[in-house]
Amino acid sequence: MDWLTAYNPSPMTNRRPVRAASTAGARGRSHQSLAPAHLGEAAAAATVGVVVGGIALLITGIGMIAMALTIGGRYGGDAPPDVTSIGTGPLLLGLLVLLLGGGLAAGGMAVFAAVPRARLLTGTLAGVAAALAVGGALLAMAKPPADPVLATALTAATLIFGASAILLLRPRR
Repeated sequence: MDWLTAYNPSPMTNRRPVRAASTAGARGRSHQSLAPAHLGEAAAAATVGVVVGGIALLITGIGMIAMALTIGGRYGGDAPPDVTSIGTGPLLLGLLVLLLGGGLAAGGMAVFAAVPRARLLTGTLAGVAAALAVGGALLAMAKPPADPVLATALTAATLIFGASAILLLRPRR
């Protein structure tokens, strides 16, 4: 018992530690995370942010399309003669936002499912979404009257999508 107290002056137990048969066995049991093993903690959190942001963009796109299709009803009985052209811009932008949100949500699910090259495509889409959010935040503050609430929300979206793009596009370790 002297060899044990020489190494550890106040032993809590007199049992020797059980070693793993191989280092692979020891590594396999050390993963105590909810994140998938092929992603890691940071990339899994980034992917969750991309999926949630994609779903939010899906909902926003549906709202924009509904607003564009019902814009004539806002004028009541005396709608302007070019009411269909007024709704064309929001309709096209709503379709683009819907496609971007669907791509982000589907891409995030593909990253979780370990589909080949899904990280590259989803990271690229997240970078595009971050760039669009930057442009939107600048427009929200530059166009009078400035809308600081919208600019703040777009700045948060820029941060989330930008960080997700960096984490998904970085090389694996």
